[in-house]
Amino acid sequence: MTAEGVVVSFRPAVALLSALFSVVLALPASAQSAALPTFNLQRLELDPAGLGSLVVSTGRTLPAGMVRVAVQGHYEQLPFHFQTRWEPGGGMGLVENKFTMDVTAAIGVLDWLQVDAEVPFIVTQGGTTFMDVNPPEGQGLGSPWLGARAALVRPAFGFQLAVDLSAALPVGSKELLARDTYAVHPSLQLGFLAETWQLGAEVGVFLREKKNLMALSAESADVIGNELRLAGTVTSRAGELTRGEVSLLLGVPLQGGRTGAELMVAIRRHTTSWMDLYVMGGPGVGAGLDTPTFRFLAGASFSTSRVD
Repeated sequence: MTAEGVVVSFRPAVALLSALFSVVLALPASAQSAALPTFNLQRLELDPAGLGSLVVSTGRTLPAGMVRVAVQGHYEQLPFHFQTRWEPGGGMGLVENKFTMDVTAAIGVLDWLQVDAEVPFIVTQGGTTFMDVNPPEGQGLGSPWLGARAALVRPAFGFQLAVDLSAALPVGSKELLARDTYAVHPSLQLGFLAETWQLGAEVGVFLREKKNLMALSAESADVIGNELRLAGTVTSRAGELTRGEVSLLLGVPLQGGRTGAELMVAIRRHTTSWMDLYVMGGPGVGAGLDTPTFRFLAGASFSTSRVD
């Protein structure tokens, strides 16, 4: 274009606008690639009946008509961090500290059948930005669980056997990593009941949609998916004031990923015939990205009668 002998070219301006337009179009794709996949970060399931340990069943069910309700506060250290080998202690992660309030309830429908539920609420969680991905911070509802347990062998003492099925409702907060597309956990529960102690073991499969986080961590083993869940416990029972518990939880990945385990020690205080106070805590072991380095829980349970 020519104006009064001066040549004016719009080509540089057009090129600049074209470049800016390309950048703007690319922004949503970059944000999408940096987003975290949706899954439930909380891997611990409490035992609403509490007849075994607080986290592992001994194959027993609540007597018909008995109701147990519990409220507990639950802290986790580094429940979401990437590592290629187990390195206990401090560190940084997308979720470094997490505090949850849980309400659990169990009802003995028949002497051999109970139904139960768990409803978690994330009070707070926070962490550190990793690879331009912001940590899932804030508060909100976790994934509620519904379950049923049927006792197949239930003598007064000796060998116990039960089957259990629990499933998560997909209503937790996606932004806080508190929801799976689906999650189902069938298990076989065994126990041995003595007069002053009991043993328990669980063998189950945790089924959920596979999520690969390799794009974020550059490690092919950083996978969330199906797991073989194994657990064992030994507890005292029939004590007048206190009850001790030691439990081991093990998750073995079936679709890639890393094995993770937790050792939990708990003490219950029988304050009345209908109320218990308790604390539980212990370390996580292994390099699983969702295995916390430490977990602590304190709470109170209320029941219509006392069993142990």
